[in-house]
Amino acid sequence: MEKEYFVQQDNFIEDYKKVTGNETIDFDSLAEEVINQLNETQAEEFVLSGDETTDGEDHQFPFSRRIYTDENDGTLNTEYTYEGQPYELRTDDEVQ
Repeated sequence: MEKEYFVQQDNFIEDYKKVTGNETIDFDSLAEEVINQLNETQAEEFVLSGDETTDGEDHQFPFSRRIYTDENDGTLNTEYTYEGQPYELRTDDEVQ
């Protein structure tokens, strides 16, 4: 992987592969999907639908968010960090 979309992305890919059983992943489009979902929902997790997992369950991948400014031009930037190692399945009962 040449481009870093978020911190700990190698660990995310490892966990994502375990859940989906898919060994060949277009990481650029997956990372875009993850970042878009995190930005749109403002949630602290990426939710993968059970339609895409081997066990048919929805899986939540936890992320943290850090917002910072660039000292040179003052623009706001967002940095995401995957917090899921070791990964554990959270059921809907635990999310409440």
